Amino acid sequence: MNSLLVMVSLLAIWPWSSAKEYHMKASNSVPAATGMVNTQKDKDNGNTKLEIKVDHLASPASLTPPASDYIVWVLPHGGAGAVKQGAIRIDKDLKGELKAVTVSKDFNVFITAEKSESVSVPSEFKVLDAHVSLP
Repeated sequence: MNSLLVMVSLLAIWPWSSAKEYHMKASNSVPAATGMVNTQKDKDNGNTKLEIKVDHLASPASLTPPASDYIVWVLPHGGAGAVKQGAIRIDKDLKGELKAVTVSKDFNVFITAEKSESVSVPSEFKVLDAHVSLP
């Protein structure tokens, strides 16, 4: 009876859930890398919460050319430019994650390898990217 109640409850809220997952596409420079962007609409202000998780992403220093940081960017559809969301740190198991918030609903999210965390525009060295489109 309890499991039936749980199933009915989950089915009742499922259509109104605003969470969505997007798989990130890896570039040829890091073919083993995987990434996932989990999105959720903030019920209070309508912003989009992002949780980006990466796996099998090589240390930026081991890339060709070498870099020092991976930076996450959001490029709104029709927007003027990419907005830096922060650096994503890779641990010894080649995993990393970053949480961020954007006002955008239709955008590309991508990760670049950079020579410095202080960059203000993305380099051409994209390692992972995904397109996000929310209602």
